[in-house]
Amino acid sequence: MMTLEEKKAGLKDKGILLTIQRSAILEFLQGNTHHPTADEIYQSLRGIYPALSRATVYNTLDLFKRHGLVHEVTIERNKAHYDYNTEPHHHFFCRHCGGIYDVGMEGVSLERGGWLDGHKIEEAQLYISGTCSACLRGEDNAGTP
Repeated sequence: MMTLEEKKAGLKDKGILLTIQRSAILEFLQGNTHHPTADEIYQSLRGIYPALSRATVYNTLDLFKRHGLVHEVTIERNKAHYDYNTEPHHHFFCRHCGGIYDVGMEGVSLERGGWLDGHKIEEAQLYISGTCSACLRGEDNAGTP
């Protein structure tokens, strides 16, 4: 996976100005494995960068996406999430909590009722959805299978 410094250098090499806002968004994504939405990024950074606008966040994410610095993950209709990890990998979506997790697929059978990194598979298409391990622990505590 490209380091933060490599991604920043790549922007500069392409003649793209690395503004404070762009740098902050890239750094936020680099430290975030929860695949945030543009609005979540905006809400998290606006207290630190009062001049930051939603439009800047959306435009910056589009710029990063076009240059291969982030991936857009669209599992939920009309709700894009952003992933700093641009290496080939798969995602697991929890139908209960809405969490999106990176998962490995080596030796995995995508059968309904199967398991993947502790998550229960309920359906598999181009993405995998089911119940995450944290929600399963909560269900177990509540006595629900």
